Amino acid sequence: MTKYSSQFKTRVVREYFSGGIGLKNLSTKYQIPSTGNILNWVKQAQAHGMGSLKVKHHKQTYSPDYKLSVVDYIQTNEVSRIQAAAHFGISASQANSWMTIYQKQGIMGLRSKPRGRRPIMSKHKPQGSTTKRLTSTKEEKYKQQITELRRQLHEAELDRDILKTLAAITRKQPK
Repeated sequence: MTKYSSQFKTRVVREYFSGGIGLKNLSTKYQIPSTGNILNWVKQAQAHGMGSLKVKHHKQTYSPDYKLSVVDYIQTNEVSRIQAAAHFGISASQANSWMTIYQKQGIMGLRSKPRGRRPIMSKHKPQGSTTKRLTSTKEEKYKQQITELRRQLHEAELDRDILKTLAAITRKQPK
């Protein structure tokens, strides 16, 4: 169950858009502990419309490619996970979860997990290790490599821009 209903979120955001009241005053008026919640709702409504504030009660499944695109967007566009979530129309906790999984397990961790009850175990235990390790396919290896290269390219471009700015500033300074 969600803490705030869709109607409540819509009312707060509409009141903010109508003007005359700030985030702090809205949070005290409606007894919302943090202005960050309201700010997230406002950004989400600006990016995807008021309909995006509707509470979704169905479990959405996402493909590994979609998850990877969210992770790639966070890494290459210098945005926070909350901003990326608003951009893609997903929850901030979902974007945060995918980013954490990607950092720990790589692209293999973004695979869809089988749902439901596990099948009954056979009476014969398999020989060797009892833990199952994930192995990546060639396609996943290439996607992981592309994502890492894009991140490195973005960092190199940032370094280049900083050095250009520094060179321009030192040329303008009198000696």
